[in-house]
Amino acid sequence: MKNFYQTFKNSIYNPSFYQNIATAPFWEAFRFYAKATVALAGVMAVALAVFLGIVGGAFIKYRAADLVKNYYPEALTINIDKGQASAQVAMPYFVPVKSMNGATTTVGSVQNLLVVDTNHEFDKKSFLEYKTYALLTKTDLVTSNEDGQITIQSLRNAPPMVISQAMLLSFIEQIRSHAVAIIIGGGIAMFVVFLLGFAFYLVILLLFALIPLLIAWIKKEQLSYSSAYKMSLYAIVPALALKTLLNIMGLFFLPAYLTLLVFMLVIALNMRNEEEPKLFEAR
Repeated sequence: MKNFYQTFKNSIYNPSFYQNIATAPFWEAFRFYAKATVALAGVMAVALAVFLGIVGGAFIKYRAADLVKNYYPEALTINIDKGQASAQVAMPYFVPVKSMNGATTTVGSVQNLLVVDTNHEFDKKSFLEYKTYALLTKTDLVTSNEDGQITIQSLRNAPPMVISQAMLLSFIEQIRSHAVAIIIGGGIAMFVVFLLGFAFYLVILLLFALIPLLIAWIKKEQLSYSSAYKMSLYAIVPALALKTLLNIMGLFFLPAYLTLLVFMLVIALNMRNEEEPKLFEAR
């Protein structure tokens, strides 16, 4: 662990360390990258699992059932079978938008969360007149976003199901009773997803490795592509660590080029000679 921490520090800034990478075995660079990304994927997965466990657990425990009772009418039971929907209610059936206290309200021009009309096919004019987020017809689920864009999703491949308030409340109770297993399973799934994302950087580095090659060419120094790739395996780790830290802090919508910029900075700082002035040092 101590050696790994020291190597991580060197990967951030240590020109002598980067100069010796050319003669070091490729396996050492790959092993460091593998250990670092496994650790980063684990930290990210645990952080998200804890966050989702706290926020999601509180939502399921204290709010989900009340929201279902408030927004989904007890009288409405939707049956989907063989790609067709049906409901034993007078058509069209309106599920209005409601405020937190249960009073009907309007969001912009939208007055209904859902309109069920399985007696007719989709008609754009009728859909607009319904002023709804979603319309369920006999064969389609039609939705509209904030920009007014309409999406039609066919029920052809939908599995057979019965949707009712009782079913939704039962589903919430099942989630509540298996919350720990769901959180652990979700954490493992996120760990695998993050690890696959970091593994993809092994391909991206095939392109990133051209940066140290370019710097070496500008400085008229000898550097092979394999050595540049080994350098890249070390230099990308600080960039990924910073990205992971920012994600944990809630900054998920980071510029796509942030990792590249940090990588370029690490490479530029570490490909200087010891006798060259340090950053911000007067010449």
